[in-house]
Amino acid sequence: MRRESFFRHNFLFRRRTVFDRSALAVCLAVWAAVFLIVRAAPCHGAPQAPPDAVQIRKMALADAVAIALTNNVTLQSAFLDRQLQRIDLQLAERRNYLPSDPTVTLGVNRLSSYTMPGPGVGSTRTEGLNYSGDFSATLAIPTGGSLTFAWNNAGNRPDLGRDYNYSSGWTAVFSQPLLKGGGLTNAAYNVRIARIAEETNLLALTDTIAATIRTAITGFRNYKTAERQLVIAEMGLVRARTLFAYNKDMIEAGRLAGTEIVQAQADIAAQETQVIDAKNNLDSARLSLIQVLNIDKSTFFEAVDEAVQPVAVPPLQEALALAFQYRTDYLRAVKGLETAKLTLARARRNRLWSLDLTAATTDSYAASVFDTYDAAFRRAFNNGAERDWYAGLELKIPLVYMTSDMRSYYGAKNDLEKADLAFEKLKLDIEIEVQNALRNVDSNYRSLKSAQLARQLAEKKLQIEQEKLGAGRTTNFQFVSFQRDLQSAQLSELAAATSYLNALTALDAVLGTTLATWKIDIGREDDRIRRTAGPDNSPTGNP
Repeated sequence: MRRESFFRHNFLFRRRTVFDRSALAVCLAVWAAVFLIVRAAPCHGAPQAPPDAVQIRKMALADAVAIALTNNVTLQSAFLDRQLQRIDLQLAERRNYLPSDPTVTLGVNRLSSYTMPGPGVGSTRTEGLNYSGDFSATLAIPTGGSLTFAWNNAGNRPDLGRDYNYSSGWTAVFSQPLLKGGGLTNAAYNVRIARIAEETNLLALTDTIAATIRTAITGFRNYKTAERQLVIAEMGLVRARTLFAYNKDMIEAGRLAGTEIVQAQADIAAQETQVIDAKNNLDSARLSLIQVLNIDKSTFFEAVDEAVQPVAVPPLQEALALAFQYRTDYLRAVKGLETAKLTLARARRNRLWSLDLTAATTDSYAASVFDTYDAAFRRAFNNGAERDWYAGLELKIPLVYMTSDMRSYYGAKNDLEKADLAFEKLKLDIEIEVQNALRNVDSNYRSLKSAQLARQLAEKKLQIEQEKLGAGRTTNFQFVSFQRDLQSAQLSELAAATSYLNALTALDAVLGTTLATWKIDIGREDDRIRRTAGPDNSPTGNP
């Protein structure tokens, strides 16, 4: 909203020919001097005037949001957490194929013994050396089974001067659940849950960014409102002092009773109190904005006006579609339902009997020793006839009905039903919130138009009262009352304008379109905010 729209007033007192020209000239001079000072200073000012060496920072809403997104500590911590979250997903995806990491075990042992000489017995000394190298790995397969491979190697030297003995052998075991624990759904359960958790983490990051933006917007508008309130208070003080100077000249000219000046003095005192309060509120708002932006506390601002203009909001059905597309709580609920369904599918499978197919091969002569490791290796991997092979089925039938698996099944079933109920309730809540947000935008806009009209009428009413005061057809009390009415109308218009802008921001929050408004795109591998463009019209039409 343009600054002039708040202060289009004419404070010049129209002079009648019966008035003293010198008194009117003094009034005009006093008013003009104070008006020029106030006109030049308030929008730049803070309650404590910044030192000359301090530069006043001109800041628009987009600047405040950009600084907050850069400096916000909570947001920086969230991006640091994203590094660990991506590692968690990688580990979960690897666990789908490697339930345990491949391991290699290397060992070296040295044995030394010595026998003291005795009667009829000479001294003996033995020094042995053995080493081992073992490798094992387990590979999961999509059907829920697993393949385990183990390779064991050993070398032994009984004593100094003796030759080494080597052995090498491997085993492989295949296991496949046919009923309980089997199936594609059960096998992929963990990795699918991990991927859902990763999507939920991205939604949580989206919430943090959106909250940071809204906090910056609130801090900026609070500061801008405090600036406006200070301007209105100081303009009210200008009017009060101008009236006082006019009354003083009229009393000196014998045109006005001396008691009439008391009302003007009381008005000055009241206006000075309002100016003090407004300056205090402005400094408090400045420090609050500094906290939000996380910048030097000695920074002073000049807030740039936001454009207050009518915005075409989407109709209800379109707004609901946007909410169901962008709102993170709704998307998280969808992910929660998916997780509950996966949990129920696994629990349903696991309540079956346990029937496992197992096949394995082992080395028949794994303990055989050879003079060289090459011979041991070739015997382990080249002579299939010396291996043992077996396969079998193992069936386990519980003797009671209500087992822990059955309890897990009923628990998963109840969890899914509760998730369905909560999801339907959330949809209803979203519909109501969207409807309220749309109505609030319309109501606040109509309130703004009414407040603008009220301020214009208050200006006109005060102008007419000025003419009456010049003609001696009204009292100071009535004139001061009209001045206060104008000041109240200005404050009401300011509050209505801020409420309208906040209603648009709230609509963005209700629809979940805050990031779309500010052209922010967050990907799974991003370590920082990526702005695709500057803020533009959002789905709500609010820049």
